[in-house]
Amino acid sequence: MKFNWKKSITLLLCFVLMISLAACAKETTNEVPNGSGTYKAGSYTGVGKGNNGDVKVEVVFDENSIVSVKVLEHAETDGISNAPIDRIPTEIVENQTLAVDVIAGATNTSNAILLAVEDCVKQAGGNVDSLKLATDKKDDNKTETEMSTDVVVIGGGGTGLAAAASAHEHGADVIVLEKLATVGGSTALSGGGISATGTRFQKELGIEDSKESWMSLWKERQSTSNPNGKYPDYDVVDTFMDEAIVTTHWLVDYIKHAYTKIEGFGFDPVARLHFPEKGGADVTNNIEKFISAEGVQILTETPATDLLTDDSGNVIGVIAEGPEGRIKINAKKVILATGGFAKNEELLERLVPQMAGTAAMSAASVGSTGDGIIMAEKLGAALYEEAWVIGLGMGSKVQELRGIEWDSTKVLINEKGERFMNESSHYAIVTNKVSEQEQVWMLIDSSEGNAKHAEALKGLLPNDEIATGETFEELAKAMGVSEANLVNTMKAFNEGAKTGNDAFGKPQAMIVPVETGSYYAVKFYPKTMGTFGGVKTNENYQVLKADGSVINNLYAGGEVANKVLYNQVYMSGSAVQFALTSGRLAGEHAAKAVLAGN
Repeated sequence: MKFNWKKSITLLLCFVLMISLAACAKETTNEVPNGSGTYKAGSYTGVGKGNNGDVKVEVVFDENSIVSVKVLEHAETDGISNAPIDRIPTEIVENQTLAVDVIAGATNTSNAILLAVEDCVKQAGGNVDSLKLATDKKDDNKTETEMSTDVVVIGGGGTGLAAAASAHEHGADVIVLEKLATVGGSTALSGGGISATGTRFQKELGIEDSKESWMSLWKERQSTSNPNGKYPDYDVVDTFMDEAIVTTHWLVDYIKHAYTKIEGFGFDPVARLHFPEKGGADVTNNIEKFISAEGVQILTETPATDLLTDDSGNVIGVIAEGPEGRIKINAKKVILATGGFAKNEELLERLVPQMAGTAAMSAASVGSTGDGIIMAEKLGAALYEEAWVIGLGMGSKVQELRGIEWDSTKVLINEKGERFMNESSHYAIVTNKVSEQEQVWMLIDSSEGNAKHAEALKGLLPNDEIATGETFEELAKAMGVSEANLVNTMKAFNEGAKTGNDAFGKPQAMIVPVETGSYYAVKFYPKTMGTFGGVKTNENYQVLKADGSVINNLYAGGEVANKVLYNQVYMSGSAVQFALTSGRLAGEHAAKAVLAGN
């Protein structure tokens, strides 16, 4: 048979070309991040860990794309979680990507949704890494907008929403600026209980209470730390207690808010905290709903960046940065309601250095970065002396112990191997005492009541946050504290459990002996939910300079101006009440001044 060289070379070239094309197609696929991956078509479910538990999603794929994403189940906080639940699934589908921005103020919920969808992508055989590649976002359409109104409220938490409602009630046009995607601030994260004495709601339930009782408790608590402190100003506290009654009624009569129970809380037994059904989000959701229906503009994801002033230093408006671009708002009055600075390490270091390093663990809103304080300070506002934190007890980096920080029966040990306080104390006092130690440990034994936690801790070893030992001597060595001190401390503690004579006056009912090895010690840290401090104001919440003069047209409320009420100890139900009351009064004064032409 004659060999056909020409035909063979042609076939060989065709074969090489086919191989080359195949290689090129594979390479092109790898370079395209989104939409070109293959999936096993179908419906999949995934779960991500949110703030309050699992977030379950359903994702539907066809062979080439993500067809739909739906959040099926969650226990996230209503209001705060609305933006990520509404927007993130839509953005994933529209852009065929997992490189979606988390929603500011709802980071954990956002990440829970993204993780759940990522799980579904894996189940469907998709390429997670490709879907996570960010795409360039064009901002060519950024605009500049100019607006005018009577009152601008900076911050959409409890203070800001109350201020907006009150200013509107008294005849002013109002715009609210909120830098996060949702309103609510730290108020929405709270239990929502507001303290007040002698309200008609208490009387309807037959609850006997008085301002004198509340004031007595207030003075007792404030005396537990910083004995030579300059604050509180008890004349201001007295006025606040009167106005708290007005606010408690105003929320129901004007806003149509509702209380479902009036109770004491923890170490505050008197039934004076007025609680809504579902916590602080109920408070802010109800006010937001009310003022939105009344036509008040709320601009979310719009942080204020500067206060505008005229040549005389009078505040005449605000510069903000919205999703579509820069916004200039001309305003006759500006109310600062941006919250405290519990999430700003730089301000903590400067104003409360004893609490530096607590921002990450703080339960305050992520928006609590002191924006309003910083803006007012630039205009010469006087800051309150002796800033401090709103204590929320203590916290652990070991997530498996979530909730145990509120167990007052546990024993706390410091870096010397000694107890340092009555653990059965108000949570704000616990924060202060813990902050005074170099290191705090909570001791847990392996008795039946601790079996669940002991087993969890055992499974986490080795761990820098956990020490363990079969005896107190071994435990002390693992903790790096004095063996003799720890042995003597625990001997005295366990004897106190039997006799009722505790060195720190802890009630016998709250002392549970620690005597069953293995023993575990877990590091704990001071935990906050806000700050005391801010700028000085007069009785109308107008911001003051160091010489006592007013910065014209500028107001502040809530954590932007709350130090006047406190030394170093928070009073249950007072922070949200002060937020709402100071906001209400600031909004009323600002609106009346506008109408009067002042």
